[in-house]
Amino acid sequence: MVLVMAAIALEHDNFEKARELLGIAAGLGGAEGWRHVLEGRMALKRSDTETARRHARAAAEAGVEHPAVAGDLGVLFSRTGLHAEAVPLFERAASAAPADPQTAYNLAIARQFAGDLDGARAGFEALVAAHPGHAQGWLSLVGLDRQSGDALLPALERGFAAATAGEDRLAFGHAIAKVLEDLGRWDESLAWLDRAKAGQRGTVAHDRAATDALFAAAAQAVAAAPREAPAGDETPLFILGLPRSGTTLAERILSAHPQVASAGELSDFAVLLKRCTATPGPLVLDPATIAAGASADVSGIAADYIARARAVAGGECRRVIDKMPFNLFFVPLILKALPGARVICLRRAPHDALFSNYRQLFATGFTYYSYAYDFEDTAHFVAGFEKLADLYAAALPGDRFRTQRYEDIVADFESEARALVAFAGLDWDPACLAFHENAAPVATASSVQVRQPVYSGAVARWRRYEQGSRRAVEALARFGIDPPPGD
Repeated sequence: MVLVMAAIALEHDNFEKARELLGIAAGLGGAEGWRHVLEGRMALKRSDTETARRHARAAAEAGVEHPAVAGDLGVLFSRTGLHAEAVPLFERAASAAPADPQTAYNLAIARQFAGDLDGARAGFEALVAAHPGHAQGWLSLVGLDRQSGDALLPALERGFAAATAGEDRLAFGHAIAKVLEDLGRWDESLAWLDRAKAGQRGTVAHDRAATDALFAAAAQAVAAAPREAPAGDETPLFILGLPRSGTTLAERILSAHPQVASAGELSDFAVLLKRCTATPGPLVLDPATIAAGASADVSGIAADYIARARAVAGGECRRVIDKMPFNLFFVPLILKALPGARVICLRRAPHDALFSNYRQLFATGFTYYSYAYDFEDTAHFVAGFEKLADLYAAALPGDRFRTQRYEDIVADFESEARALVAFAGLDWDPACLAFHENAAPVATASSVQVRQPVYSGAVARWRRYEQGSRRAVEALARFGIDPPPGD
């Protein structure tokens, strides 16, 4: 009963009561597996990935008797990046509740992230056959493969028309747009994205002024960044940039190196900075925290951050990658707080970046992606990033901050891969050329693409939209980004 009450308190974000009840449960003993699952869920709500993962493993060791709790533990493993370990837990939950669509979806998506694309495909196909209104199942299914025909469009359009929830209409619309894009019907695809996102724009209420304040705070913090070469623990290797700009590709190239491990996308630097600066408010990414970090003594962050990153990545590799894209706002403070860190900033042609971000359905509960529901808001965000990245490139030391163009990787893969490895301070290893054979899980939107060799199909994709390309040029120009030469 105590754990039931703790679960209810946690569901309502009453962390103080949940912590009290979990303490009582620990004293009483019993159901240790479930208690650790709840402790892990509470840690995730605090963006403490390392603690959440520790509780996930403790729960697995203690054992969970009920299949539903096994499913909850699977979610905990998935959300801390341990997708392969989540799969058997979801299989157990699905066997006990074969008609439950959420459990079936969790299993299929865990298989996808763990690299079992055939298993994922079969799971999604069975899911949408049994539950044709499952929008996320459809979106995941069409995302696994390039569609060669329009056979799925009628079912997707029926799903869109029947959906009553805004998030379901959003997912169905994105799925339709993906099929049309695969068929080369580019402007029709863009029209469906506009239609799908329209219902959510008012809900997310993106604030351009708040976005400008974030970019301005990051730009002002540049003055606080040290100018010397790396001097300290060189473990941290940050890969950041706009989402869908090649960050996962760079991560896979480097994490294929035997002396590099990836911790995935960590919120830990932001959490530790917020704790260090003690700024008010619930957000870990805000202008006040960035400004406070620029003037505060942040040296105490280093040891805690490195310990957390190593714990998540596992092993004793020389370098540990943190691939959180929105660490881009913290770059000067990362270099200030972590004297041995190196930062790789991925950049992609802004017109392609505009489309790649607008085309992507990001996690709807993550407010920092609110720009992606409106084409003009997305252009505004991309333009802000371009200006900030220009400033970083001009002001930060080249042995600590590297700009990496996505198009350069595609054009001269081996040379750029070698340059990335050299920047990380490592000797070359040919395994980095076979990044697509890297068996480590991938939980980003690129989970399918990075299991293939590098390809050029995404370069200058924006030009394939006849009307949309003009719209992109005009939108970015309004925010100070010039069109490419010849346009």
